[in-house]
Amino acid sequence: MNIDQDALERLLTEAIELARQNLRQTPSIITRESRRRFAQNPSDRSAMHVIAAASLVDQQPEKSLSVLNQRPDLLETDASSNRLAGYACIMCDDFHAAKKHFDISVRITPGQADCWTWLGQLAQRDGQTDQAIGYYERAIVFDDDRHQSALALSRLHAKNRKLQDAIHTLRVCLFRDQRSAKLNLALAKLLKRRAILMKRKKKHRSQRRLMQEALQCYLTANAAQPMSRTLVAQGLLQQRMGLFHDAKSSFERAVQQDPTSATAITYLASANVDCGNMTEAIAQFECSLSIDPQRASTHFRYSRAKRFAAGPASQRYAAQLTGLLENSDRGPRERTHLHFALAKVLDDTGCFDEAWIHYSQANELKPGHSRSGQTRKRTTANHGAPLERLAADSQQFFTRQWFASHSHLGNPTATPIFIIGMPRSGTTLTEQILSSHSEVAGAGELNWIEQIRHEIVARHLHSQRPPMIPGQDRATPIAPDPSLYPRVLDSLNAEQVQIHANHYLAQLNGHRRSESRVTDKMPTNFMHLGLIATMFPNATIIHCRRNPMDVFVSSYCQNLNAPFCDLYQLVDYYHQYQHLMEHWTNVLPIKIHDVDYEQMVTDPLKHSRELIEHCGLNWEDQCLRFHQNERLVHTPSKWQVRQPMYSSSVEKWRRFEKHLIETAAKVGQPV
Repeated sequence: MNIDQDALERLLTEAIELARQNLRQTPSIITRESRRRFAQNPSDRSAMHVIAAASLVDQQPEKSLSVLNQRPDLLETDASSNRLAGYACIMCDDFHAAKKHFDISVRITPGQADCWTWLGQLAQRDGQTDQAIGYYERAIVFDDDRHQSALALSRLHAKNRKLQDAIHTLRVCLFRDQRSAKLNLALAKLLKRRAILMKRKKKHRSQRRLMQEALQCYLTANAAQPMSRTLVAQGLLQQRMGLFHDAKSSFERAVQQDPTSATAITYLASANVDCGNMTEAIAQFECSLSIDPQRASTHFRYSRAKRFAAGPASQRYAAQLTGLLENSDRGPRERTHLHFALAKVLDDTGCFDEAWIHYSQANELKPGHSRSGQTRKRTTANHGAPLERLAADSQQFFTRQWFASHSHLGNPTATPIFIIGMPRSGTTLTEQILSSHSEVAGAGELNWIEQIRHEIVARHLHSQRPPMIPGQDRATPIAPDPSLYPRVLDSLNAEQVQIHANHYLAQLNGHRRSESRVTDKMPTNFMHLGLIATMFPNATIIHCRRNPMDVFVSSYCQNLNAPFCDLYQLVDYYHQYQHLMEHWTNVLPIKIHDVDYEQMVTDPLKHSRELIEHCGLNWEDQCLRFHQNERLVHTPSKWQVRQPMYSSSVEKWRRFEKHLIETAAKVGQPV
């Protein structure tokens, strides 16, 4: 157990104040005078306390105990003597004696929050959790102005997986001291942990509320006591909440607080990439790497932002990355980042075979990949099963007749424009073109439709739960039935559908000023077009299509999660996507507009006009200047979307063709 030096300084300050004889005496004079007085009169209690406390500050606990033991009577009757002795025993690792002294001290003078806190820590050390909780709660009652007891109690609750109790402890203490940086930062961390749990349980509204509260905690803490580390945490949370401009400001403040923080500089550079400030971002990445050249995640982000040219500089950088990969102590995540970074350098400089090796090694390190280790054996996991089941259920449930009989349920607004398709199929390009129009705002990838789907199922399960009977335990939750959706939609009435539609529209409104239309380019919304058409029968649906081999390779060359990091899974996923899109085209009451990537980049004027016309908008020339769009973009292709229309990505998979013969055969692509 370690004692903070500040705590020892406070002990000395308190002892000095009690020994002060007049206001003109300085602490050093009082300490010197106390030594003189104690030498003349060992029974001088105030002088003894000053000397004992000064010895603790000087890291001489044995001397402190020696002084205190000269008045054994006080160790039976005096709270301050026992308090000082307790600290000295802690420093000497005599925890049994420390507990004895703190017990005596609080028995004589109960209102000593620090003594109760130490008793709690000693009990916790001995595995006496209930006693520790009791001690901490007493310390909180006595208004520990440094909040050590509240922080210790919240940590104990969190350690015992009682996250709600830990959060409650800090919330209560914040009523006393709302601006405490320590309390706010500790609470923010717990709220984020709780939000992750809510996300796993598909309780998205609770997750958002917790994240909003956590953000307020960070804002309060950083207003009172800004630190680079906590400003970075604030910025990362703002990014997760879609507050990207605010996040950039937080990262800027973090760099101002500590210009040598490689972490803060890296996140600021990434924010500048999102804003299209590529030159500034690259300079910041290079600055960060000059401070911490070992940081794998910075190498990865840097490689995504820069286009490398063949030559000595790129060769030296590739050699540096190769050297970093030779460190066997690096974990899978770091190695993944370094393999992707090296692959990108090799890819840009025309070393395609070497690049593919590193792309493959990076992807095989990703969780959920169906190959592992050096044996490269396929696992038995069927990663395409959830989509396969959803596709089959949707094709059986959603029919033309169903849509015709439920057309009255939805919201008639034409505000949403849904851009769907396979990942890496041109959804970002399509959104950039649309959001360059004065009547269209781009919201990026929103996961709200997926959340609404889970909320519909959760509410249905809640309504089916048997009522609670007084005296009985809570009923066992009903296990979710994977096939419950989309069948559960039959139980919805118009009012319920309108509630979900209005919640979604409220989110869209946060992404626009005066624009009449808002895009949602979550590619995987193709799974939920039945729900979308039910909620928004007048919505616009844009389907982005691209050569599947280019989709596969583009996905594989990014740092994406399963199934997009695995070519086997990608092929299965693509086939399910194809079948489902064929079904939607046949039954959906909304006309789906197809945008073929290859055609768009070949004749951008023609196909951009058709896209704008399908959305019911008048043509505006700035739609062809989408690369000048200043909106923030969050996509793996952050460099490409800042360039004019290009066709170099068409048939790009051919550079890796000899590694993709089996994959190409599965989707009917000639080699």
